[in-house]
Amino acid sequence: MSTINNSRNNKQNQQQFSPSDSSTHNKKCAPDSEEFSKLLKSLPEELLFGELSTVQQRRFAQILWEASNYGGKPKPGNFKDIEPKRNYLEWVLRMEHEKQWCEYLEKG
Repeated sequence: MSTINNSRNNKQNQQQFSPSDSSTHNKKCAPDSEEFSKLLKSLPEELLFGELSTVQQRRFAQILWEASNYGGKPKPGNFKDIEPKRNYLEWVLRMEHEKQWCEYLEKG
């Protein structure tokens, strides 16, 4: 059996940046990123976690939070170092917003 050679596809995708790279690469940055971030910060948690995010986005934020915060089970001495879950949901929503802009620009 032969394996599929993905080197050509990988070389084509090497120059692409993910939405999380937008701080270092503004070529395809959403024009309203700062305003969107400010909006997310100003929203009440009930709205952010309830109506403005999908189940998948909340799960992804939870996974990122757990990975960054001792698997979700910190030791008592480490509570001061734990970031709020809200920060991770805002991050996920910003990445999704950036992704949607990239898709829009590619179609345009």
